Amino acid sequence: MWQTEVGRRPLNVLLTGATGVVGSALLPHLDTHHVTCLVHETALSAPRVKTVRGDIRLPCLGLSGSEFKEACAAIDVIVHAAADTNFTDGPELAETNVAGTQRIVDLAREAGARLVYVSTAFSALGADGGSSAPAYARTKAQAEELVGASGLPAVIVRPSIIVGDSHTGQIARHQGFHKVCGAILAGHLPLIPLDPTRLVDFVPQDVVARHIAGLVEEEFDRPELWLTAGSRALRVGEAISEIRAAAEELGRPVPAVRLVDEDLYERLIVPVFLKSLPEDSQKLIKALAEQLTPYLSVREPFPSDVAELPDQKETLRASLLRWAKASGLHARNTSGAAR
Repeated sequence: MWQTEVGRRPLNVLLTGATGVVGSALLPHLDTHHVTCLVHETALSAPRVKTVRGDIRLPCLGLSGSEFKEACAAIDVIVHAAADTNFTDGPELAETNVAGTQRIVDLAREAGARLVYVSTAFSALGADGGSSAPAYARTKAQAEELVGASGLPAVIVRPSIIVGDSHTGQIARHQGFHKVCGAILAGHLPLIPLDPTRLVDFVPQDVVARHIAGLVEEEFDRPELWLTAGSRALRVGEAISEIRAAAEELGRPVPAVRLVDEDLYERLIVPVFLKSLPEDSQKLIKALAEQLTPYLSVREPFPSDVAELPDQKETLRASLLRWAKASGLHARNTSGAAR
């Protein structure tokens, strides 16, 4: 099951979260190495990749004693990309994102392995444990503390919102950002509680995968890596314009979307206008205001270690069209005929 050429190329890499957005994009970049994927529930079928069943929330990752010892004797690098991305607070979130990371830290220490921990650029939202920051960001901040205090050769990777491949829009799983964009494309969001001048920072999965693959193959010379658009991020208003342009391209034009800042939303929209909207729209808008706004509305640019970034508008367009195809919003020309 485990490879034994420790300290030599190709490397022995343990990957968690292989079926997720980051893991599935990363795997093709690791095809010259010996990769073992720790999988929990979702089956994985990938060429030249070995899998082992386990659970990062359990002692020894749920492996048998012999499996765990074998792993410790063989691993050179661990890429920990598994995470619970649910924005609803609950014990399961901390069990996976915090306790699970501690298990991986323990494994890396016993194996003498380097550790690449995939966090989020939004972890600062939860840096204050007593804050009202979204639960996901809070648990990622706590996990970062564990990695930073471990004393291990480790690097914390902080991607912003991850969207599909910059050329094809392909992604393993459509997440919150895609759902918001899709709701706008479908005409379900007449207003959004976001300041149009704020930044919406996203990066395509191929950029994230390429940089993490580079970390696997090099000795770490830094404790953190910011994979963000930084000062190149689109304004919220620009992103909305691109979404509406994509809707036009799909032959499904949508009315103008009203963008309101958080203060106006609380003072006027909630008490006066929200109840007049369809129930589905109300739920979407409330979810945006309560859970997603901190991720879709950045005041200042993030730091960025990405030297070359594909055009943001083209990346967004590729993801939008891919989402539309997957959702059955087939492209149509202006006459309504399928094309």
